[in-house]
Amino acid sequence: MHTNSDTPSETTEIQPNTTSTNNIEATDGPDIEKNLLKPNADGGDGTLSGARLLLLSFALCFTILLIALNGSIVSTAVPKITSQFNSIDDIGWYGSAALLTNCALNPLTGKIYTFCPLKATFLVFQSIFMLGSLLSAVAVSSNMFIVGRAVQGMGGAGLLSGAFTIIAAAVPRDKKPLYVGIGIAISSIGSVIGPVVGGALTQHASWRWCFYINLPPGGLACLLLLLMRIPEQIEKKPVTQNFMPLLRELDLIGFALFAPACTMFLLALNWGGSTYPWKSATVIGLFCGSFVMACIFAGWQWHRGDRAMIPPIIIGNRLVAAGCLVAGFQMGALFMLSYYLPLWFQAVKGASPTMSGVRTLPSMISQAIGSVVAGKFVQVVKRCTPWALFGSALSAIGAGLMSTFYPWTGAGPWIGYQILTGAGRGSVMQMPLTAVQSFLPANQVAIATSSIFFTQYFGGTVFLSVAETIMDNSLPSALHKYAPNANVEAIVAAGATAFRTVTDKADLPGVLLAFNLAITRTFYLAAAGGCIAFVSSFGMGWQKIENSPKKQ
Repeated sequence: MHTNSDTPSETTEIQPNTTSTNNIEATDGPDIEKNLLKPNADGGDGTLSGARLLLLSFALCFTILLIALNGSIVSTAVPKITSQFNSIDDIGWYGSAALLTNCALNPLTGKIYTFCPLKATFLVFQSIFMLGSLLSAVAVSSNMFIVGRAVQGMGGAGLLSGAFTIIAAAVPRDKKPLYVGIGIAISSIGSVIGPVVGGALTQHASWRWCFYINLPPGGLACLLLLLMRIPEQIEKKPVTQNFMPLLRELDLIGFALFAPACTMFLLALNWGGSTYPWKSATVIGLFCGSFVMACIFAGWQWHRGDRAMIPPIIIGNRLVAAGCLVAGFQMGALFMLSYYLPLWFQAVKGASPTMSGVRTLPSMISQAIGSVVAGKFVQVVKRCTPWALFGSALSAIGAGLMSTFYPWTGAGPWIGYQILTGAGRGSVMQMPLTAVQSFLPANQVAIATSSIFFTQYFGGTVFLSVAETIMDNSLPSALHKYAPNANVEAIVAAGATAFRTVTDKADLPGVLLAFNLAITRTFYLAAAGGCIAFVSSFGMGWQKIENSPKKQ
């Protein structure tokens, strides 16, 4: 059993892609090579090119877009859903059900992709996601809708990590940064336009189309993948011949410990300050229970060593740890800004939900362009860390400048600052994935990839919860300061999009200042995330991608 961190010196920090079947035992436990893995039958890297690579990219991009849309599309449909089911008390579950199952299952998917065929495993997760979409679309009750969302989360847990694991296996090494950049750009676009698409479908068709929309493109993606050969980084023996050894290698005990730890922590974040006070026994109990289960899980992972669900040799690798930090803080900032920036446009500027989404286009477009351009430049300079540093610094500066918004701020600043933030975020978001897929041994890529996506979702959840707390604590005091004659309780109860209906015209300027202060304070959190990501980027090292020998 090996449990030491993989943290060699700067010049030999990581021995990239040198794993062969002769040293699998040294990295993954003595029985894996014998029972589950066999040498790559192709004798080469097995990557795709031409029309086959184009079709595979098309199918994967469809899937990435659907998963990103699914994470945010429901936000603007919630009012209609609660009205139809008379379920105002279930609002919190409509968003958190998918997030809980996604985060809880995500680390296990890395193990599954390591030992099971990529194509079959990806299609299974795609089918689960489509089943969840169908259940949500045809739901006849609030409980059925929540179950559908939970099933969606289970399927989505394996789709993003699976898509980028397939990219690592199928795309030639010199083109990998560009393809990862395109995938991240599409994911970012989906996250940003989700509320706009959801609002348009809900307004002009039905909220059910927010979920029906996943079925046609999802089915097309499945059909394309069925007709294609997807290469394996490491050839695996058929699962039917190694079912029991496979169950042992998946570390289901570790999953049984991790899932409740993650679930309790996320429930505490979602319920704290809204359903229950932060100091309530329920929230404190959930945090304590999560901490205890996390400690037990960590001990079990250390005991299992390289056969753990999240092997210490991987998560202890400086490149992976730094990449997870960068991904978590950057995605946390993205989630937070994608929610609170449209809210600023609606509450302070008086924009409609649709127009608030349109006004975030500068951020979305610059982020997409930044992702593709950075991916292309990485092909030239062969290093990831400079772009991670540049993007983190730029996104932190942009978010900091957004905190200077006022009700009278013109279009120039809010467009320019969005472009600055989006371009920076686009430059950095793909770098953790590009680095781990370029420099880790092939049999560690799937687990490292799923770990990065877990930290992204986890970071997004934490940032949204902290931002909500900041706004909830800032708004009442700001209202008392800037609008002392206003009915503070009525304004807070009306919310950020309906407070004008309960505000006197004389009090409106002060109320707008109060909402502006409460919302822009959350932008400091995004700036802090960019700063921490900047510091964390140094841990990714300075190795060159062109020095990576081909995977065996």
